[in-house]
Amino acid sequence: MDAYLDLARQGKNNWQRFVLAVALILFLWQFFGALPSVFLFIWVSADGNPATGISSSGQFVGLEPALSFTMTMLSSVFFLIGLFLAIRFIHRRPFLTLITPARTVAWGRFFQGFTLWFVLSGLMALVEAYLHPGRYAWTLDLRRYIPFVFLALFLIPIQTSAEELFFRGYVLQGVGLRLRNIWVLSAFSGFLFMTPHLLNPEARVNYGLLGFYYFFIGAVMAYVTLRDGRLELAMGLHAANNLFSALFANYTVTVMPTPSMFTVNSLDAVYSVLAATIGLIVFVLVFIGPLRRRLSDQDSVE
Repeated sequence: MDAYLDLARQGKNNWQRFVLAVALILFLWQFFGALPSVFLFIWVSADGNPATGISSSGQFVGLEPALSFTMTMLSSVFFLIGLFLAIRFIHRRPFLTLITPARTVAWGRFFQGFTLWFVLSGLMALVEAYLHPGRYAWTLDLRRYIPFVFLALFLIPIQTSAEELFFRGYVLQGVGLRLRNIWVLSAFSGFLFMTPHLLNPEARVNYGLLGFYYFFIGAVMAYVTLRDGRLELAMGLHAANNLFSALFANYTVTVMPTPSMFTVNSLDAVYSVLAATIGLIVFVLVFIGPLRRRLSDQDSVE
């Protein structure tokens, strides 16, 4: 944990630079990143087509999913650019230090986390479909799905990586300059991760339970990152989670509508929290528990 948090001591890290860096990141992410969606909103509002518009939850209606998906996801590209500029030119430290104290990214560790969470997500979906027949509807449209797959495989890892680099990388390491308690750091990261996600339309289903859902996922990813001393596992988990939803089983109420294979016609907050809790416990036991040494040894061989 200490080696990972101490990466923030590289370069220049006085408080004025943190203020400037966060301002730059948020400006590029929330202002420039919002421009593509704003332009699309203006176009939809002025196209004179009654089939297109904006839903009550703020989602684009009547457009090709790939178009609205791309315009929305471009904000993450600006988010990542802001992070890079802040780290390299304001803090003057290597960008890699947001991920690991090693000389290279441990891609084996990334794909271990990705694979386990992807499998767990599939199992959680199968159990839900078995317990609630009819909740999962087959909605595969190959004409839309195939081109969307390529977009999702490119843009979603950018989105999830940008969030992990910021929440579990930059912010966690920055706070770690003053605080070293792993439980407090994990809880802080969970709270910070939960706050913007409460704006998602999914959270309106049950703010209490789904707020806890976002908090718990953020806290566990921070805990795993600190215990593992590197960010790759959290990056893999996050990418697997979002890709599974986008490509295989997405909800009717969601911040990011996609032409997934299945559409889940109701968001069960109770099941989501229980399933995620069990899945995250399994994830921690595998990577921080009994199998930790074996998997780490395999990764070091690679």
